Amino acid sequence: MSLLETLLQSMTSTSSLNTMSKRTGGNNDQMAALITAALPILLKALTSNASTQSGAASLQEALGQHQETGSIAEQFEEADEADGAKILQHILGGNSSSVMNGLSRQSGLSNDQVGSALGALAPVLLSSLSAASNQTPARQRKPAIDLSDGIDASDIMGFMRMMSSAQGSAQQRQPQNKASFDGSDLLGLLSMLQK
Repeated sequence: MSLLETLLQSMTSTSSLNTMSKRTGGNNDQMAALITAALPILLKALTSNASTQSGAASLQEALGQHQETGSIAEQFEEADEADGAKILQHILGGNSSSVMNGLSRQSGLSNDQVGSALGALAPVLLSSLSAASNQTPARQRKPAIDLSDGIDASDIMGFMRMMSSAQGSAQQRQPQNKASFDGSDLLGLLSMLQK
């Protein structure tokens, strides 16, 4: 099971959706649509940010600050939305508004509800990534793309395989979600920092 599938399974459980619905005033179907659409976008943006040395170090620091261990539903309930808003601004940068607008249209939630939900989702995502990066065996952590030695043919091939795989799995899971990303390369990038 990919990182994305694992996250989706835990974050769209009935208890998690109930908690998020109470936080935002949306319903469980809207929350499931939002989380399912938002996670691939956030994972892809995190991976892009972590592809630079400073971005990877920043992500590693953020993961060290987000190591909650309760259930996902408990983490959603206790999440600090102000912290989440800062995380989202760092992850999405200037694309925050357009991402929120798109997620609002896709989920049927208002922009305020999307902001509230993503504000709770972001710290939980970092805690989940922190836990996953500490549990992934070293042999599974080798990234498809290693930019530490500059860009070479293997990086280009790795990128092409990664995009082909992400598009193929996105079509199998959700044909309407073209911005899919399974998160395995993010774990690979994180593992490089731990060495």
